[in-house]
Amino acid sequence: MRDHLTAAKAYGYTMAYVSLYRKYRSQTFEDVMGQDHVVRTLQNAIKSGRIGHAYLFCGSRGTGKTTVARLLAKAVNCEHGPTPEPCNKCEACVSISDGSAVDYIEMDAASHRGIDDVKDIRDNVKYAPMRLRYKVFVIDEAHQLTNDAKDAFLKTLEEPPPHAIFVLATTEAHEIPLTIRSRCQQFDFRRGSVADIAARVKYVIEQEHREADEDAVQMLARAGQGSWRDALSLLEQVLSYTDGRVTAEDVNTVLGTVDEDVLYETSKIIADGDSAAAFDIAEKIVHSGKDVREFMKAVVAHFRDLLFASVAGGDDSSEKAAQQARRFTKEQLMHVVEVFSTAERELRWNDQHRLGLEMAFLKAMSAPSTANQTEHVSRKSVEKSVSSADGAKRPAMPRSNESLNSGVAEIDKDVALVESVQTEPVVPIPVPTVPEKGDLTLAQIRSIWPGVIRHIREVQRKKLLIGVLREAQVVGVEGSVVVLGFDKKLNFHVDKVQLPEEKEIITTALRAVTGRDLTFRATVLEPEEEQLVEIPGLQPEDDLQSEDAGEQNLLEEIMAVFPDSEIVDVTTSAPSTDFAQPVDIDIDSDEYDPWKG
Repeated sequence: MRDHLTAAKAYGYTMAYVSLYRKYRSQTFEDVMGQDHVVRTLQNAIKSGRIGHAYLFCGSRGTGKTTVARLLAKAVNCEHGPTPEPCNKCEACVSISDGSAVDYIEMDAASHRGIDDVKDIRDNVKYAPMRLRYKVFVIDEAHQLTNDAKDAFLKTLEEPPPHAIFVLATTEAHEIPLTIRSRCQQFDFRRGSVADIAARVKYVIEQEHREADEDAVQMLARAGQGSWRDALSLLEQVLSYTDGRVTAEDVNTVLGTVDEDVLYETSKIIADGDSAAAFDIAEKIVHSGKDVREFMKAVVAHFRDLLFASVAGGDDSSEKAAQQARRFTKEQLMHVVEVFSTAERELRWNDQHRLGLEMAFLKAMSAPSTANQTEHVSRKSVEKSVSSADGAKRPAMPRSNESLNSGVAEIDKDVALVESVQTEPVVPIPVPTVPEKGDLTLAQIRSIWPGVIRHIREVQRKKLLIGVLREAQVVGVEGSVVVLGFDKKLNFHVDKVQLPEEKEIITTALRAVTGRDLTFRATVLEPEEEQLVEIPGLQPEDDLQSEDAGEQNLLEEIMAVFPDSEIVDVTTSAPSTDFAQPVDIDIDSDEYDPWKG
């Protein structure tokens, strides 16, 4: 394969050290890996003489956009062509390879992004090529052109001279205006797979007369994240670090990545629910000096691989990953990914990295459940009551030593009261059971309807949908279809509950509560059909009674703290209804003065 050094020697001078990604840049279309759809289309276009005047190459960094643009320039300008494969021997191919061709112009739009730079292109494109067949303009990072520059480029791009070819390369295709994209043939460059990048890394290691362990090669391929250039740049760092065989430990040391064994040990700890081991590994990560956020990213990527192995398998997953993935359900894997992703984002604004890592471990090992949510709601209610009681009984500032001692005694009693308040066990509202066989009656459906709403509240947490369903009335049962009715004034609720997402949630709750394959439909009730369905456990009166009972309990607790006191009055604050009364003013009176009101 002809490289930059070979091209340089053809001109009689030697170059300094060339980076690996430049030294092993593809010099023919055959060498391009992972972009078969692009290569085949361009080669067929050259064979048939259908060479376009403008191309748009889109894709992430290091996927070969500029390399393919250079190969296209060599193919159309080769002395033996235009040809699907440049010879890399003629003067045209060599001059493009070493960057000495005056008719091949590469422009970085990040630093040449103004309207004056586009005007230079417009002035240059008018003249015929001096030595090549075509003038090829490659504009890298084209999305960084200013809006004025893009507008000025439109006419030239639409009707260029027959000797000009434009290639626009960008990593942000959505920032290219449609007016430009419609004038170009667009090609989307794909990220390289781990297997393809690993094969390329092996090839380069062999060409450099070095050796590497398979684990090290795989780690470099994954660290490249689909970028061929990034993988070779990382390989170059590792080769400079060690003179001998490249090992996985060398890669971890140079790149600061997390060892694969640590990740497998982490997933084992989460699967076992071993909190003590989780705290130990968190301590090791922090004390080793590794970035906690990078460790969390590695855990997310690892569990993504486990999820991929569990769902699809394939070349990117190993047997070890597939074996460990069997210890988790898909829901558990997605839960761990969500927990560590959220924790990593939160650590951007938090310097308590160790605490964040430990909490992430605990959350990952305890998936949320209905019981936990109910306990959380109950605990919040108790804390609210305690805070209210604390505010009611806080003593005034003492004015003397005697009153100070008395105040301390009272505070001790208050603390004892707060510590003595216990959360009463939450007794769930019983959901009537339904028969295992036979059609359900209207009365049975009405009796379990509160359980359906409670299921949505505790599992799905859709507050808006719950409010809508509280307005619904169970008015009929048609086989396996439950009929919900809404007041005519609330007809918009019918459309709400029939949206795909809401309908799926309600149907799932119906089936979970009844154990039957039920669905529903919603309708608007006519005035004569409207009726109020009593649903136990959901009426506002129950809430009021609960509040009254809570207030009574609170008063009893206050009296227990202050046994010698008596309750004089209990006042509940309410919105004021004292509004200004209208005043009759006779504007015809002599005493009326508009400036005084």
